[in-house]
Amino acid sequence: MSEDAKKLTTERAEMHRIDTERNTGVQLARRDSELYFALGIFIVALGVPVVFGTYYAYQWGDFRPAVVNLISGLVMVGIGVASIIYGWVIRKRIKSGQ
Repeated sequence: MSEDAKKLTTERAEMHRIDTERNTGVQLARRDSELYFALGIFIVALGVPVVFGTYYAYQWGDFRPAVVNLISGLVMVGIGVASIIYGWVIRKRIKSGQ
């Protein structure tokens, strides 16, 4: 392997390594907490219109699509709320110093 190839491989390895001075465990946990908050809000925002769509499906006399909408909407909202709560737990754990 030539010297240029070794240097390039070393540079790539350094580029993808987690920098211990910049990215400490607390900063990574804070990032994860914010990610869970954002993901939970997004999933809840997708699930709420599905739950509201249950009313319109039932109003037109379609019982089966209404049941499917209700179940899938509630599952999406439940997953979103669980994600938000998990993000909140991570943030509280960081603040308490554990």
